[in-house]
Amino acid sequence: MKLHVLMPYALFLIPFVAFSQNSDSLFKNSYNNLNRNFLISYESAHVRDCTFHSSIKPFSDEHLKSSRGKSRIELNAVFEGEAGMEKTNFSSQNIIYGGMIGPQLRGVYKNKFSFSYSFLAGNSGFPSYQDSSIKYSRVVPGMGSAYDSKIGHSFADHFGYLSFSPNKIFNFQVGKDKHFWGDGHRSLFLSDVSSSFPFLKITTNMWKFKYVNLFAMMKDATASPYKNDFKNKYGTFHYLSWNATKRINISLFESIIFQGTDTNRARSFDVNYLNPIIFYRPVEYSLGSSDNAFLGFAFKIKAGEKFNQHFYGQFIMDEFLLKEVMAIFKKLAHPLDPTIQYGWWANKQGAQLGFKSFDLFTLKNLSFQTEINAVRPYTYAHGSVQQNYGHYNQPLAHPLGANFAESVSFLNYRYKKWVIETQFLYAVYGKNEKGKNWGGNIFESYISREQEYYNKFFQGLKTYLSYSQIKAGYYILPSSDPEKNGAGLLAEAGVSVRQEKNSAASLSSTFFFIGIKTAIMNRYRDY
Repeated sequence: MKLHVLMPYALFLIPFVAFSQNSDSLFKNSYNNLNRNFLISYESAHVRDCTFHSSIKPFSDEHLKSSRGKSRIELNAVFEGEAGMEKTNFSSQNIIYGGMIGPQLRGVYKNKFSFSYSFLAGNSGFPSYQDSSIKYSRVVPGMGSAYDSKIGHSFADHFGYLSFSPNKIFNFQVGKDKHFWGDGHRSLFLSDVSSSFPFLKITTNMWKFKYVNLFAMMKDATASPYKNDFKNKYGTFHYLSWNATKRINISLFESIIFQGTDTNRARSFDVNYLNPIIFYRPVEYSLGSSDNAFLGFAFKIKAGEKFNQHFYGQFIMDEFLLKEVMAIFKKLAHPLDPTIQYGWWANKQGAQLGFKSFDLFTLKNLSFQTEINAVRPYTYAHGSVQQNYGHYNQPLAHPLGANFAESVSFLNYRYKKWVIETQFLYAVYGKNEKGKNWGGNIFESYISREQEYYNKFFQGLKTYLSYSQIKAGYYILPSSDPEKNGAGLLAEAGVSVRQEKNSAASLSSTFFFIGIKTAIMNRYRDY
């Protein structure tokens, strides 16, 4: 497997790890990573805390007891090395290896100021289905532009923030990073699927409310594979989380995506969208704007005060016209009436429903999660491709884009420094075929849609996807305990099986892998 390729990374890592392992590493009003293992541990520790707003990620360290009032700077290494073997139904065994590495500098000053900056550079091979996607989009998922190399693709990204909390109510943050809004494995609002982007974030904590204003600059990469040709696009996001009772959380979401300069006009960030008050839609209408607007609703309901289970969900609206939504019920009532038109293309909505349990069967640190996601065709797309709900040729929400339904489940167990997780995913989605736009690809303009009415889920090339994985890991350095350290050096091994079938082709991939990494981010393969 040419493991000697990874040795320089490991040797370079040692001095950084030795420096950082004596640190508490977490600081109040600093912000933690989005790694799944850490999020489970953190959320499990605060599942009974009625002041905790679990859907706004990354979490801040305001709940932690350690390091309060201290000032500190620390230097860490961010590292990932992996080697594996893939077997597909169309090729012999494929050896895959590579990694990425870079420094991370973090600091905090008297609980008022905190900062973090990381730079990562990598060179890696990928499983065949991801490699095909990278060659098409010229983007490494979650990391940015891809460049061909002997072993696969090279890539680089940098991210971080500067945070200021003048008091207990307000926090101001500027930086370049990822965000995730929701309680699920997926988010239909805003996820960490795409690469990081520049942002300004204002967070307000008052009573049972937490309100986030997020202003962002992103890149449209649909027109050209060359970075100099990428066009600016902008986003404004509002998220209001209300812990209505000890058991019920209700959240409201809103966003506007608008394009910058194009061949017809010069445009920068529209100051009208700096309005911090939810909702933007009236502002958009007052501007006579055709910008891409979204509204959403989310909830979380705890099963009971003595139980560590809760139900959660999201509903996203790209467009909504009640008359057109009700047309399907009218058709069901009168199936033989040929005059009834239903399935209007602009009925663009999505929904999520999930369940999460901590300490399942009273076994400490055994967690279970299952959820269903479904998004109608053409959701997240726009007439101008520069205003779709994406960044760097990657969706800002769900990795499957639109025109799909998905079920995904996890069983996760942590024992001391060990973590074991199994996952199973099943999805059905409609692919575009023969140059026809059936609404699954959010980076295509909906102007090229095939029909005005009779649009339905999975239209186009109906495709079935299953993905299962089991992996086990051991934290060589500080564990994922949220009261001690937000990240650690994790040795991991596992196997994943992916199958994709439709009437045109059948593809299967079995991937065995082993690696070592600093667990601060998610690298998605389940799509």
